Amino acid sequence: MSNIFYRKQYKKIGSMKSGIEIIIDTTNVTRELIEYISAIERPRTISFTDKVKVIDENCFYHMNIDYISFNSAINIEQIRTGAFKKARRLHCVDCFENVKILEESAFEETQSEDCLYLPNIKQIPANCFKNAKFLSIITPNAEQVAESAFDGLQVENLTNC
Repeated sequence: MSNIFYRKQYKKIGSMKSGIEIIIDTTNVTRELIEYISAIERPRTISFTDKVKVIDENCFYHMNIDYISFNSAINIEQIRTGAFKKARRLHCVDCFENVKILEESAFEETQSEDCLYLPNIKQIPANCFKNAKFLSIITPNAEQVAESAFDGLQVENLTNC
């Protein structure tokens, strides 16, 4: 894909002295977009607008970014397979309230010091939170939970799972 295509999907804020923040403004965030931004801009922080609806497969798999913030991404509806697998320093307080679909291994081995609130999730798939670390995970409406969904999870508070 061309640079022109990606340039329309994000905004760059900051300088080399203060670090670069990238704000993603597209409906579907893909691994290719994140790799492109990481290679060209070398961001210290990535944030998202309310336009984002889907976090695609393996999007943040094992990425080395200082800070990933979803606080403004209030319209995310789907988190696909392995989207945050092995992600570090994930900041996600109150941002996944509209997520309706979680796919397998979505947060496997993710490291976060935040609470993860997923009120609209009905199904929690296999390995979804396997070996992950969160302050708390709240899924008040989960009706189907795969047997391996929470294997090895480190959490201070697990509510309604």
